Amino acid sequence: MKILLIEDDLNKSKQIVDFFHEDFPGGEIELRRSYQSGLKEIFFNSYDIILLDMQLPNFDIKSGEDGYRFRKLAGMDILREIQRKRKQYKVIIVTQFETFGENESYIELNDLKKMIKDQYGNLYIDTVFYSANQSIWKKQLKEIINHAND
Repeated sequence: MKILLIEDDLNKSKQIVDFFHEDFPGGEIELRRSYQSGLKEIFFNSYDIILLDMQLPNFDIKSGEDGYRFRKLAGMDILREIQRKRKQYKVIIVTQFETFGENESYIELNDLKKMIKDQYGNLYIDTVFYSANQSIWKKQLKEIINHAND
């Protein structure tokens, strides 16, 4: 199994990579840390599953840089591009936020899940709520990955 993880948070990505190596020995996982690097990877390589964060910097953050503009719904933008290019992927959202956006233009996680399912049902598998101090996300993610590979 070959997985692409698009995640900018260092602790979260480390925990997901460690989880993957423990629960899916022999599988491969690639990590990309921004909207642009994730999109490039999607277009030039193929994966069985994409684990996708919703909020990402536009570019990889290097020492002394900020990654340019932070994309509040980068995951939606990536899904839109996958669909536009007619790529066939299975996508699982892994997020640590319950709301997205800001001020009056925000959306709650359950509403976002419904919107993603409606717009990208051919790509979208499910969403896992990640919490650094709880481990329930591991069980949920393992079940979803196993189900997606059936």
